[in-house]
Amino acid sequence: MATTASDPTRHFFQPIILCLTVASVALTLFVVWISLHDLSLMRAGREKFVGLDNYLRFFGDPRAMAALWRTVLFTTLATVVEIALGLAVVLFLDRDFAMKRLVRTLLLVPIIMTPVVVGLTWRFLFDPATGMANYLLSLAGLSQVDWLGSPQLALYSVLIADIWQWTPFVILLVMAALESAPTDPLNAARVDGAREWQVTWYVLLPMLRRALAIVALIRAIDSIKAFDLFYIMTRGGPALSTETLNYYGYIAAFTNFDISYALAIAIILTIFTNVALLTMYSVLFPKAGER
Repeated sequence: MATTASDPTRHFFQPIILCLTVASVALTLFVVWISLHDLSLMRAGREKFVGLDNYLRFFGDPRAMAALWRTVLFTTLATVVEIALGLAVVLFLDRDFAMKRLVRTLLLVPIIMTPVVVGLTWRFLFDPATGMANYLLSLAGLSQVDWLGSPQLALYSVLIADIWQWTPFVILLVMAALESAPTDPLNAARVDGAREWQVTWYVLLPMLRRALAIVALIRAIDSIKAFDLFYIMTRGGPALSTETLNYYGYIAAFTNFDISYALAIAIILTIFTNVALLTMYSVLFPKAGER
């Protein structure tokens, strides 16, 4: 095997990695520097150094704490439901049935749609007067629901749209892992008399463990960064019930023009995300001696 020193392609990728690293470090330091100042677009040219005041302000801000809690709730629910639902669909599609290829193709359509289109579509579906959701409820004899206007339901309505769009992504990756997995252990378990649910639980799921863990990490990162659906469907309302930390940072920057505080929020969200994902990674991928 050729070493890195003898690999001629190093002259191509090493400069790129170096440039990306320098740019990332420089931008990060610049953002941290601004977050340590009192910089507002309403007071251009009058910024001053305030140290950690913006960070202390964050932890004393009830609106920020509520937004952080909503971010954790949305990320947890979205990741768990999408993984569970995606795995269930993959296990169903692994069987032979009529029009299997057509069903598999149609399930992947939501991935192609942009988040803006998805947000507008579900906003129309959840419209309390003319939406399809309330129409279906009326057919079942149920009362209408204010999906996006109720503080108790709005966050879960956005969650439904997110699950609809990104569960096919889970299906796609898990299906690829399933098709590349060896079939001999499954056949051996069936020959030994194991029931189908035992084959799935004790043989198939352990084989898909790493693929499911990677998909969970990817979806957790995307859910934390979710912005488009919230902006299109609810704009953080009603009564701030769908305002996540990412959206609150946007409001601080482009509505209140408080750039320093917005960047402090962004840095705290980045740190929180990295710590959460590293913890999640250590749980999903334990070292050999810890298993």
